[in-house]
Amino acid sequence: MLSVQDAPLSSSPTGGLRELFVLAWPLMFSNLAYTAVGFTDTLIMGRLGVTEVGAVGFASICVLTVMLLFRGSLNSASTFVARALGRGDRVGVRRWASVFLGLSLVGLPLALAGPFLIDALFAALRPDAAVAAVARPYAQIRMLEAPLLLLGTVSISVMLGMGNTRTPMVLSWLVMILNAVLALLFVFVFHWGALGAAWASVIAVSVQNGLAFVLLRRLHGPDFGSLLHALPARDELRSISRVSLPTGLTELGEVSAFTVFQGVISRLGPTELAASQIAIQLSSLGFLPAYALAAATGSLLSRALGAERPDIATRIGWRGALLAALLMGILGLLFLAAPRALISLFNTDPEVLAVGTAVLAVMAAFQLLDGIGIVLGGALGGAGDTRFRLVVTLVGAWLFMVGGATVLTPLYGVTGAWGAALVYIVGAALAFGLRFRSGRWRGVRL
Repeated sequence: MLSVQDAPLSSSPTGGLRELFVLAWPLMFSNLAYTAVGFTDTLIMGRLGVTEVGAVGFASICVLTVMLLFRGSLNSASTFVARALGRGDRVGVRRWASVFLGLSLVGLPLALAGPFLIDALFAALRPDAAVAAVARPYAQIRMLEAPLLLLGTVSISVMLGMGNTRTPMVLSWLVMILNAVLALLFVFVFHWGALGAAWASVIAVSVQNGLAFVLLRRLHGPDFGSLLHALPARDELRSISRVSLPTGLTELGEVSAFTVFQGVISRLGPTELAASQIAIQLSSLGFLPAYALAAATGSLLSRALGAERPDIATRIGWRGALLAALLMGILGLLFLAAPRALISLFNTDPEVLAVGTAVLAVMAAFQLLDGIGIVLGGALGGAGDTRFRLVVTLVGAWLFMVGGATVLTPLYGVTGAWGAALVYIVGAALAFGLRFRSGRWRGVRL
């Protein structure tokens, strides 16, 4: 395992498939654990009722929306750390870790403002009254995890930048197991309902991310333990505003658009929202491994650019996209082959099965291109070409996905909404592919 003290002066990757897979597979299992958390919550809520299934899924995306500007920006720590590592700059690795850990303290005021931010978001989205009655208190409780979540986000991102993906994998499975045990206890033994699932998530996420910071110090050097009060210099702030802030805005723009998109669907009623939520959980079997490949691709590509090997960086990007397309293409075929069997794992209501089958058919159409778009978007992010990603995301997600869903949902129901999402995903994949092929990202300086 790589530490700052013994990092080699030359840390350039080779760009081989094996190297990419070695870095990515622990992240795939990490994301599988996060998917299992969502599966667990959806299964448990399915035993309580259709409304609870849709409400908890809707509340979770609302919480993610509120946190994403900060979480997405802080996640770019891996780009700066990997670039410094590629140059053999050990001091730079420590310094960037220090700066981002200090910035993670924004989680404290975010948690305090959480209830007010959730209320404002619900007032804007106006979900179905039955959904809101369950979702609002769930989301307000979940905001309490913000301080340790952001601290752990930076800790894990720094580990990724240094090539350590196995520790995050272990932590991910820890949160999955702890969340499942606590959720079963709080919901079915203490009879706290959906609020029990919220408290289970807060405790599990807080334990996971607190341990991430502790392990960052233990595994990569004791000097990482005294970095929480570091203040960024002026030139560092300029770099963060040029690279990290667009990253956070990109993730916020996409997920907030998806939140509004879910809000449009929620107005159709609990059945449509529950069917969409189940379909999203199933689709995560593909796009979360793709996000793992995107993270690994971005880290290796940034390290190759730090070592001044743009040829290797290019090879890494295309090979990562190929692997993601293969994985998600297989999932798309599964959606077409056995949709009702997959949906019935969560809920057997005849209306939910019918609506969910239609949603999975639309999702099957964009799986392969979605994988390519996710990984090449991650590759551009690893290169620091974050402004292009921001423009594509804001225009595509809000104009085509949200705007299209607003127009098509009243006419064609939930399948019309997901048809609009299909247009956005295909367009984003093509835009990222053309940008990566142009090679303009090679000249970006951090």
